[in-house]
Amino acid sequence: MSYPWVNGEWTVPINQNLYASFLFWVLQIVLGLIWSALKRWTGTSKFVSGLGWLVLTLPPLAIVGSSVFLGVVTPWMMLLFTLSLLPAAFKAIQTHKNLKALRTAGVHGAIEEPGVTDFRNFLMQANSGFSFLGVGAEKLTRDFDVFQAMVARCGTSSKPVRLLLVSPVASWLQTGASRRGLNRTAFQAKQADSLEKIERVKSKFSGEIEVRFYQERPGLRLMFANGDVCWLGHYTETAALPGMNEYEQKSNSCVVLKRPGDRAPDQQLYGALEGLFDEMWESAREQKWNFKTYLP
Repeated sequence: MSYPWVNGEWTVPINQNLYASFLFWVLQIVLGLIWSALKRWTGTSKFVSGLGWLVLTLPPLAIVGSSVFLGVVTPWMMLLFTLSLLPAAFKAIQTHKNLKALRTAGVHGAIEEPGVTDFRNFLMQANSGFSFLGVGAEKLTRDFDVFQAMVARCGTSSKPVRLLLVSPVASWLQTGASRRGLNRTAFQAKQADSLEKIERVKSKFSGEIEVRFYQERPGLRLMFANGDVCWLGHYTETAALPGMNEYEQKSNSCVVLKRPGDRAPDQQLYGALEGLFDEMWESAREQKWNFKTYLP
């Protein structure tokens, strides 16, 4: 094997491996500098993130690959291989610290584009309490059997399932649909369908459920289950593409929160969001649904 700019005496395997290890180590440093510059100039992107993984993994793999190809492992190669792992080790430690900080704050994950299946799974995991703040509960009620079973498990006379939805007569339902290039009645139709399913659960199955309405423009989507897990999402005023409806397939990204067991409710993000929901729920006391109005 020959390398550019290498003197003739670099012909024995041990020197070839040493040179290859050093070359890949230098390559890692150069790629790291390029990655840092791109990250500073362009911000976080999939391309920059991918280049970062290349920086961390290519040199160690290349060194190991060269040793396998040549059938020679030298002490110098092992030393440079260890050094080439330092950036990856540093990144792993940094990532661990960030994850630990997120866990301390109650953040246990995120879902980039939650779809109907994700909502169904959330309902199936709810066993002792369920509360929802959103627009019309269309994603919750789409799989009627799963929704009905959740209400039967979680809804009791002392602690019913609570749904806090946008009022069917709120102006946002029409203007929000128009901003997405949809028919002005598109959201109202979906909400009417979900209300009909909720009424059917209330009248024909076991489990207590209560629905209240609010008039404000929806900003946050909150789902609480079992007294210790919350999905924090948000609504948008515009669509990514004309005519796109985020309720059809996938929603905006959401954060998965859990209640920390070692902090008071007012010292945790979960507790703050739970308190916000409770305040909105109480303020909507006069907007309690009678399971008759707004139905066809």
